[in-house]
Amino acid sequence: MKSFAIGSLTVLLVFSIALGSTKADSTIFGHDPVHYQMPAASTFVVSDFLQFLQTAVTCLNKLRIPEERFPLYLAGVFPNCPETQCFVRCLSANLHLYCDETGSDIDRHYLQYGMGQDYNCFRQKAEQCLAANTSPCNDPCESAYKQELCFLDEFRKYVDTNMNSLIAAVAVEKAENGVVHYNMLARC
Repeated sequence: MKSFAIGSLTVLLVFSIALGSTKADSTIFGHDPVHYQMPAASTFVVSDFLQFLQTAVTCLNKLRIPEERFPLYLAGVFPNCPETQCFVRCLSANLHLYCDETGSDIDRHYLQYGMGQDYNCFRQKAEQCLAANTSPCNDPCESAYKQELCFLDEFRKYVDTNMNSLIAAVAVEKAENGVVHYNMLARC
């Protein structure tokens, strides 16, 4: 059963990559990447869901984390262990939401995961959580993990909403074409 779930997720990911490469202007995986001006005049590009998934898979592979953990992570289950802590750090750093020097960026988290929430409520909740979870720590993975857990509810909502969109897109594609090709070579 566990391998079926991993296989299903892998098929969805492969399909989303294939769909993304054939429909470059499609926005079914979230919004188009938009450049937002941030307070310090830096530019932040919000990752769409496909980029998010690709970043997560890259971190999983780079850190050599067993693939069985991926469905747990997508469900927002992050056990407090060194592997998971480093995965959280890798994902957040590569999405430009976290930096070892400055910590978690509330504004960027809001733009990536906020999904229409009231900004002031989001910010207040994040500031309180970060104040309680930002203490000196010699382990950069543990430090990132503690801070990023402040955004766990938003992370879960983001993944749930976008995963449902992905599943709906697969259903539409199947309905329109009658067949969904999971193997790019099968299209030739």
